[in-house]
Order: sequence, then structure tokens, then C-alpha cells
Amino acid sequence: MLAKCEKGCTALHTTVDGNHVKIIEKLWVWAEEGQQNPNELKKKLLLDKANQCVTALHFAAVQGSLEILETLCSLAKEVELKPDELLLAQSEEGITALHLAASRNHVGILEILWVWAEEAQQNPNELKKNLLLAKDKQGYTAWHRAAHNCSLEALEILYSWTKELEKKTDELLLAKCEKGCTALHMAVDGNHVKIIEKLWVWAEEGQQNPSELKKIVTGQTK
Repeated sequence: MLAKCEKGCTALHTTVDGNHVKIIEKLWVWAEEGQQNPNELKKKLLLDKANQCVTALHFAAVQGSLEILETLCSLAKEVELKPDELLLAQSEEGITALHLAASRNHVGILEILWVWAEEAQQNPNELKKNLLLAKDKQGYTAWHRAAHNCSLEALEILYSWTKELEKKTDELLLAKCEKGCTALHMAVDGNHVKIIEKLWVWAEEGQQNPSELKKIVTGQTK
């Protein structure tokens, strides 16, 4: 069950990447058979990392299959795996499943991940904040990834979650990656006009001095 190929993938990684739900279910049944501690094996399968430290959840976020992700969430709940153990798992580049879903505009995947974070028993809001603020090695949050890849719907849902958590939206708009770039810099660099327009609208919302914020965003003032 834990045997790996040259890329460090187990059968679970491979079946998630291939979107094979029935195979995943069968692997889960086999993990139960003849084991002294089947739950321990199941947890290892879910948390195991292939090359570049990607988990099955990372593969699911890339594929964008709602059925696959819902299956993995269900399996994780079955063995009482804490949501943060998978949701905050980072690849070698510091990338989470949320980063991947945001960059590919997989809104349905984002929503499932958010609901799962809600089910964290101790402090779901803290887990949600950690998800939104998680940075990869380039200093990109999911917000930056969405702006960089012109994932408008993903950007919109990330913005709404920031408001839901009562975090200051101007901090989001001005957040910078390691190179000092905001979401606006990334949108301009990528020629993503719709992203630029949406960021401008958000700079207007709920601000005591939107013109000042816009100047800061565009680098017209220090």
C-alpha cells in the first residue's frame, strides 16, 4: 500500500491524479484488511508525500475533481485526521492545496476546503486565517496565486473570505510577495485587465480614504 514509484507516488497518489474514485475506495477497503492498526495505515496513506512533498490532497486540488476531493475529505474524517494536517501541508515550494486550487480557478475545490476548515473542532477561524495567509517560498499567498494566474472567480471568493473573517481588506490589497509585488503588480505584469478592474473596485469599498489607498496600490505615494 505504501510502495512508491520513481516519482515517490503511492497507488493512492496515482489514482487521485488519475481521478479514479473506485480505485481509491478499493484501496481504502484493502487498507482495512489484515491490519493490526488499519487507521494508522490509512492516515499514513493520506499524509504520505510524493516527490516535491506533495500529498494526495495536492493532486486533487490540481485535478479539480470535486468527487475526488470530497472522497478524500470523507476518508480523512473517518480516521479522525485533523483538517489542518492536510490543509496546511506544504510542498517543497511551500505550496498548499489552497494555493493550487486558487491558481487554477477551481472554485468548487476552494469551497470544499473552506467547509472542511470550518469543521476544525478547536478554532476553525484560526485555521482559516492560516490557510489564507500561508505563503509559499516566493511569498505568494493563495490571493497572489489567483491574481498572477488571472483566476477571477477564485480571487473573488478569497476576498469574500477575508471579509468573513473580519480582516482588513486593505492589508490584503497591499500584501506583497518576496519580490515586493502586490496582486495589482501581478495583474498588470500578466495583462489581466479584469483582475485590475476588480482590485480597483475593492479599493473603493469600505475605505475611509479610497483615493489614498489607490495611490498606495499604484505606487504613487510611500
